[in-house]
Amino acid sequence: MYEYIKGKLITKKQDHVVIDNNGIGFKIFTSLHSMTKMQPDDDVLMHTYLHVREDIMQIFGFAEEEELFLFNLLISISGIGPKAALSILSVMTPSEVALSVVSDDAASLSKAPGVGKKTAMRIILELKDKLKGLAISEKPSVNECISKDDKYDEITNALLVLGYQPKYAQEALDHVYDMNDTLQNNIRKALNYLKK
Repeated sequence: MYEYIKGKLITKKQDHVVIDNNGIGFKIFTSLHSMTKMQPDDDVLMHTYLHVREDIMQIFGFAEEEELFLFNLLISISGIGPKAALSILSVMTPSEVALSVVSDDAASLSKAPGVGKKTAMRIILELKDKLKGLAISEKPSVNECISKDDKYDEITNALLVLGYQPKYAQEALDHVYDMNDTLQNNIRKALNYLKK
């Protein structure tokens, strides 16, 4: 319903902010990462998701679109509600979540309050499955040996989790991919390239 809400930040609380938009105060639940990017009296824009249940309506919002994208992926997993997704995104950046998924690091995901080891394993399993369903529109232009490399595929999947289009993910990897470097370093280099 709401794509974004733009206005003046009035206050920051433990798990939400209040934004004034034309005299209406919107209570928006957000992550600690998004909260650190804004201060009271700042003009802010938050990318939002409206959560509706029989007994409640809540707005969840984030300073960056990639965080909202990952939030939507997380809440699409059975047993993961908005509060659990917010908990994960408060202790990990979207990049760290993507790294945990592609490297099967359940321990990092389970550091979030309310997320146990079984839930973390389900997140990894289901996000990897969802990634398999994302079609890559064109083949990588790097050589055939690299295109068959598991590490290359995992990095591509991590970038897709973060909401990057396949063609941009592949363009970044064409420029920075090093098959002798670690998975984490390759993802970091690709993210740095994409943020230029």
